[in-house]
Amino acid sequence: MVSAGNFLLNVLLARILDAEDYGRFALFLGAIFILRTVDYSLISYPLSVRLCIADEDERARLVGSTIVLAAGLSLVLVATMGLGIALLGASAILLPGCLCYLCWQAQETLRRCLLADFRYRCAVAGDSIAYVGQVPLVAALLWTGSITLPATLYAMSAAFAVGALVHASKLRVARPTIAGVRSLPLEYFSVGKWSLVSYQLVLVRVQLLPWMLATIAGTVATASLQAGLNIANMMNPIAFGIGNAIPQVAAHAHRFGGVAGAFKAARGYVLFGLGPILAIGAVGALMPDLLLRTVYGPSSPYLAVAAGLQLLMVAGVIDYVTEMISKALLGVQAGKLAFLVNVAALAAALALVLALIEPLGVLGACLALLVANLVRLVGAGIAVTWLIRHERSRAPADLPAGHREAPQAG
Repeated sequence: MVSAGNFLLNVLLARILDAEDYGRFALFLGAIFILRTVDYSLISYPLSVRLCIADEDERARLVGSTIVLAAGLSLVLVATMGLGIALLGASAILLPGCLCYLCWQAQETLRRCLLADFRYRCAVAGDSIAYVGQVPLVAALLWTGSITLPATLYAMSAAFAVGALVHASKLRVARPTIAGVRSLPLEYFSVGKWSLVSYQLVLVRVQLLPWMLATIAGTVATASLQAGLNIANMMNPIAFGIGNAIPQVAAHAHRFGGVAGAFKAARGYVLFGLGPILAIGAVGALMPDLLLRTVYGPSSPYLAVAAGLQLLMVAGVIDYVTEMISKALLGVQAGKLAFLVNVAALAAALALVLALIEPLGVLGACLALLVANLVRLVGAGIAVTWLIRHERSRAPADLPAGHREAPQAG
C-alpha cells in the first residue's frame, strides 16, 4: 500500500506538472528521505532490535518511551528542514513543507512501532489511508484547478495525519517513566549509530544522481530520471516488506545461532521475495517502451528514458539483494561492516557520476547507479563471508553461552 500510494502520486504529478516543477518535487522528496533516515536509524531500528526480545510487560512501556524520544528528535529535524528551505529561498513551501514532514514523521514512527512488534496486518489500514489517500486529495485539487506544490504538500499532510491517528489507535502503549525515557538515547544511539551513517551514505549515493543532474543538466533531466525510477520502484513493495522483517529475524536468530544462524534465518525471507523481484526486473528490462507509454502516455517527454529504465531495473534487482544483506548485518549489530560497504559504493558512485553525467546525461546517471550497486553487492558478500569466518575462528569460550549450546536457528 505504501509503494502503491507513492507510485500513483508520482505518476499523477508527473502527468500534471511540467517537467521543471516535477523535478523540484523529486528533489524535495529526496531531502525528506535523508532526514527520515535519522529517525529510522536512531529510533525505529533500535526499537525493532529491542522490542522483539523484550518481555511482554516491558513492550508497551518501551513503545511509549520511544514515541516520546521520537517526538523530541522530530522537532530538531523539522527545524533543520525549515532552515534548509529558508536558505534555498523557497519560502512558498516553508510552512507546508515543514507540516508535511511532521505529519509524515508521526505516521512513520507509529507504523514502525507496529512493524517492530511484527503487527504488519494492523499497519495496513493506516498505511492505506496515509499513502493511497494522498492520490484522491491531489486529484481533487486538480479537478478544482488549484493544484500547486504547496497545495499538494498540504494534501499529503492531511493524509499522513489521519494515517498516524489510525496507527495510534492500534498501538499498545503504556505511560513512559522519566527514567525510562532518559535511559533510551544513549542505548539507541549505541545500537543505531552505524545504521545512521550507513543509510546516510546509501541515500547520499542515490540522491547524488538527481542533484548532480539538476546542477549539470537542469531539473528537467531530474524529472526524467524520477520518471524512470517511479517504474523501477515497483520492486519496492517486496523490498520494503521483506526488509522490514529482516533486522528482527536476524536479531532473534543471532541469539542462539550466531552470525551463520542469523543469515540462514534471513535467507528464506530474501529468497521468498527474489522471484517476483526478478520477474518485475525482467519485464522492465525487456519492455521499457511499453511500460513508459502505459504509465505516462504515448506523447510523454519521458519516453526517451527507455534505455535508462533498463539499467535502473537491473540496478534495482542488485539493490534488493544487497539491501537485504545490509539489513541482516544491522540485525546482528555489524553496522560497521555495512558502513564500510556503503563507503565503497558511494565512492564509486561519486567517481562515475562526475565522469558520466556530463557526456551521457540521464543515461549516465542510470549507469552510475548500476555500477555503484554492483560494487555494494560485492562488498556486502565479502563482509558476510568475513563475519562468519571470524566468528567460527573464535575460541568457543569467547562466544555467548546461547551460541555454544543452542542449535542454529533455521
